[in-house]
Amino acid sequence: MSSRTRSVQPQGEFEHESWEKFYQLNINYRVCRSFCPKPDDQETCECNQRKAFHTDLTGKKENKWKISSHTEQKFNDRYFGTLFNDASYVRLDIETQLTTVTKLLFEVWKIPEPKLIMSIIGGAKYFKLNDRLESNVIKGIMNVACKSNVWMITTGYNVGIVQLLGQAIGKVKLKYPNQKITAIGIGKWGSIKDVQKLTGKNGKKPQKGKIPIEHSDNEEAADKLRKGECDLEKNHSHYLMLDDGRYRHFDTRDFRTRLCEHMANLDKKNGFHTPVVTIVVDGGSDTMANIYYDLKHNIPVVIINGSGRIADFLSRWLLYTKNFENDSEHGKVAYGIYELKTKDVTQKVSKNRKTPKSRNRTDIHAELHVDPSETKLCNLFTKYEKELKNDLESVLSPDNDSHKKNSSKSGTSNNHSDKNLERTLNQVMYCLQPAVRSQITVFNLHSETNLSETIFESICKSFESSSKDSTKEQNKHTPFLDLAMEWNCIHVAKAFVFQNSLDNISDPEKAFLTALKQDLPTFVYEFLKLGIQPAKIFFPSNQFFLIEGNRYATFIQELYNDNNDYMATDKTHFKYFIEHRGVVGNKNIDSVDSLNRVLENLIGDYMHKLYFETDEHEEKDRIKWGLMRSSKQSKKDKNKDIENIKYSSTELKKQQPDRYIMRDLFLWAVLMNRIDMAKVFLSQLKYRICPALIATKILKQYYSIAHHGELKTGYGDNLNYFEKYAIDCLNKCDHNAERACELVVQQNELYGYVSCLQVASDAHDKSFIAEPACIQGMNNIWFDKLHPEQKTIMQKLALLAGVISLGFLAPSVVTFRNVDKETVIGESLKAKLEPFGINYSDPYPLEYPRYFELTPTLNTYIHRFEHFHLSPMIKFCYHLTAHFFFLLLFSYVLLFNFSPPKAQSPSIHWTEILTIILVSCMLIDEFHYFFTQDNLTFSGKLKHSFRDFFKSLTTLAIILFYIGLILRFTHADSEEKFVVARVIMAYDIELWWLRCLSFIIVVPYLGPHLVAIWKMIQDLLFFMVIIAVVMIGYGVASRSMVYYPRANNFTMETGGSIDNSFDGRSVFRHIAYPVYYLLHGEVGDERTSLDSNPDAAWSISNHILLAIHMLFVNILLTNLLIAMFSKRFDEVYEDIQNIWQSQKYLFTREYFTRSPFLPPINLIYDIYYLSRMFVFFIRRTFFDQPGDHHAKVFKMIAKNKPLLEEWREFEGAATYQYAHDQVKALKDASTR
Repeated sequence: MSSRTRSVQPQGEFEHESWEKFYQLNINYRVCRSFCPKPDDQETCECNQRKAFHTDLTGKKENKWKISSHTEQKFNDRYFGTLFNDASYVRLDIETQLTTVTKLLFEVWKIPEPKLIMSIIGGAKYFKLNDRLESNVIKGIMNVACKSNVWMITTGYNVGIVQLLGQAIGKVKLKYPNQKITAIGIGKWGSIKDVQKLTGKNGKKPQKGKIPIEHSDNEEAADKLRKGECDLEKNHSHYLMLDDGRYRHFDTRDFRTRLCEHMANLDKKNGFHTPVVTIVVDGGSDTMANIYYDLKHNIPVVIINGSGRIADFLSRWLLYTKNFENDSEHGKVAYGIYELKTKDVTQKVSKNRKTPKSRNRTDIHAELHVDPSETKLCNLFTKYEKELKNDLESVLSPDNDSHKKNSSKSGTSNNHSDKNLERTLNQVMYCLQPAVRSQITVFNLHSETNLSETIFESICKSFESSSKDSTKEQNKHTPFLDLAMEWNCIHVAKAFVFQNSLDNISDPEKAFLTALKQDLPTFVYEFLKLGIQPAKIFFPSNQFFLIEGNRYATFIQELYNDNNDYMATDKTHFKYFIEHRGVVGNKNIDSVDSLNRVLENLIGDYMHKLYFETDEHEEKDRIKWGLMRSSKQSKKDKNKDIENIKYSSTELKKQQPDRYIMRDLFLWAVLMNRIDMAKVFLSQLKYRICPALIATKILKQYYSIAHHGELKTGYGDNLNYFEKYAIDCLNKCDHNAERACELVVQQNELYGYVSCLQVASDAHDKSFIAEPACIQGMNNIWFDKLHPEQKTIMQKLALLAGVISLGFLAPSVVTFRNVDKETVIGESLKAKLEPFGINYSDPYPLEYPRYFELTPTLNTYIHRFEHFHLSPMIKFCYHLTAHFFFLLLFSYVLLFNFSPPKAQSPSIHWTEILTIILVSCMLIDEFHYFFTQDNLTFSGKLKHSFRDFFKSLTTLAIILFYIGLILRFTHADSEEKFVVARVIMAYDIELWWLRCLSFIIVVPYLGPHLVAIWKMIQDLLFFMVIIAVVMIGYGVASRSMVYYPRANNFTMETGGSIDNSFDGRSVFRHIAYPVYYLLHGEVGDERTSLDSNPDAAWSISNHILLAIHMLFVNILLTNLLIAMFSKRFDEVYEDIQNIWQSQKYLFTREYFTRSPFLPPINLIYDIYYLSRMFVFFIRRTFFDQPGDHHAKVFKMIAKNKPLLEEWREFEGAATYQYAHDQVKALKDASTR
């Protein structure tokens, strides 16, 4: 190379390095040296160059042009670099060694090693475009091409299918500027129009981004393409411009096929080579030749049926010759086109003493036949040959017509066309023979099948057929699994990779993690179906039960690592909560504590911690909060169940890691907004309703902070999906209504000891709460041990009698829940639910303990009396009675006995003292309710308590009462000062009366309308803003014209009644108040002042302004308000029932923990429980002692583990089919 002169100097460091490596490759190109004249043009060589361009002019017409004898190689020192579109190109000899081309691609151009090489061949001149081709095929090819390290190889000409692909590549580049697409055009240097100008080798350097245009006197002639010439497609990334010395000859022989085969076998590991596939769209005889080359080199071919000509022809004949697929005799060896036929001749011979065991001998004679019709290949197609040839000839007729036209001009015969047809026919037969046809896969253009799956299927079929003798099954399938996951082709992977077993994969755990991180739910589902155990991956070496260490270290490191791209803010708002909400100090999930804090912030502090470093830490936390008993407490329990303890310690311990990891993976999928993945893990859980509701809460948190756009819309759709998922699962349990009601209120230990209704209420899943099972569940809690169906008049009268008699008549007249008497015989009845939780379905408390063994009737009476008062409905009745008594008493006090102390009555009246006592009892009762809420933190209790409007109203009323009470004594000196206390108490009694509206919630005919009123109040607030603006505008304008100018004699300075001093009271009295009363149509004073000066300019102007104001306010705005109310009512009418049921849940929750006594007796009850909570709080916080295990909890708590398993198994079995149907319905798209 040192002896050769470089004509172009490198520019820049990178360019200099590229040129140096290029020169080291010694790449050549070809030029035609010896002139060989055409038969019809003695001045033009067969290479399509004029005689003047040749150095040897001794060629004769009879000589046939050959590349070996008529061309010579020249060192390429200039035809290399970049084109106008920054694409790399090189001109090289068509006989260049493939190793040299490989070095050019990898070392000079630095193209990444391919994971797939995809050739696209087919229609060019006679190609016809249709919508299905563009939408199905082009889109499918681009989906595959956009994958990482996929090479797309075409001719590089801007015609036919390649032109369409180029346009698609251009669109992708515009839409995704950072998307790298490797598209290599392998064409002929001499067939590219204006190739010298494109490459800048004609003395003019092309401008970047612009296609050079040839300027000539005859622009039409310059722009017109000549036969054998095409424009270069400008969107490819690299161009291999092959050169055989000829111009306007498209034939590149089998260079592309050989290059693809060579590239595929470069780095062959474990018997696996780089997948190569060829896609055929339309096409003619040249396309058929390329198919033949590819199949001969064992490169699989995908034919697009419906795209035209050769593609349709082959699809049709693959179907016609389908019987070849069952030909076992010829299906193992592929016959070449000119492989000769042998005849087997069997001759019967006489007996021979030397060969007594053989009566016949077979003599095989090989007879050579030079007639091509007697080859092995032709013999296979004897009965199809005529029809096959006629069909092929009609398909290739455009090509033949074009050739005949050119032949007639040149005077040549049709022999050449016949030879081409014969050659193409042989190639067709080669491709259709039994041993080769398996390499062809047909993709129907009009089907809904994914093209990427068809391509992958073709690769797998080809590889399997070429490696049947391989014994390394695991290594054989693993690379294909990687490719399948990258393309997300689950159906093909199931057929060719998994094959109903994980044994075909060398490292299934690693593959499972890859599927998790790449968001491939269908692959994860398949792994789980085939038995992979995520617990062994994330809790290796039985790490779950280790005493020391962190069992979640692997889980957090693998899935919550900050470097993972799926945590990007354009996919999920998980990172937002970490970085902007200040939830985690170091803004990274690196421990179980940080993960627990994030979940607490997203879901709520009513859910206990889910993640602990060790099993021991988890047990200590549960004991600390009174969720489970310590071992010492269990030993002291006289009623302990040995079988229950044994069951808990063995079976559940084994299942615990699997349950935990499925729960954790589901929550991770929801946090990362991978909804399809979450569906997969939901299908593997048996508790499905509660996690689906938790997903709605997380997604609603994301939705609340997301900006408007596709991500926010996605959050909305997904949260609605999960709410519907929970509803559908609940409906699947309706065949056992009693058990379905238990499911929505049971305490779910796996999800932080929450209940379904608790999560649904906090997430505002109103539709779920309005489901019949939830309504019936709340109804059961509301009546508790009373029978939930109290509809007849006699039953209602019996309830009234029980309330009036303070419960003494209730055991005899009120209908209680039925008890199965058969289970009570012989003290066989056992408690199944904890008494401090919801236990309406447990008959045990109505019969046991037996206080009087000899008098069971008295025993039953005592239990019924007790549970009559514990019913939330009875508590509500007592509270309603007490509240109305208080309102009447308070009203009486304010009206008749609320005055400052006098000499005659120095002390306050006894009714006022009783009022103070009642309010104090209510205050303590509110404190009791506040601290019995499910929230674990004080801030959470505050937030949850004041979410209820009536709770805020009650708090304000109590505060105003005590303020008024204080002022009542501090301002008792005179009646003038005492009025302050009277005003505050008056406002306070108004609030107490409004507080009565909360009791309407439970009334089916009034409660929903109360919800509608609240929605209308929100509209009224908006309307008041408009009214305020209009009123202030008129008030200021009219007063500035009429009342405030001194010249009009309305001010106090001129003897009038208007105080125009600048203070708040006068401004409101003379501007705001009078204008407000205009809203009610009271215009008397306003008109009187104006009518007293009818001729004044300011009077006339104000009359006009008043008329406009009255029209605008009293007609337009009033009707607008009516229309708004009507529209609002129509909007909320369908949702009213759902909202009402949500309010009813909160109401039921409140009365579940209220005192069963009337004031002031309830004061003792509330103080006792407040003191008890305070004592256990001190024990838990400062002395690390167990919490109150008997604290009142608004959840159904199983007394034994087997009942928990019954609930779990029931929900799992009832919702199994639905959950798996949801996963099977997932669409496995090729790209994401």
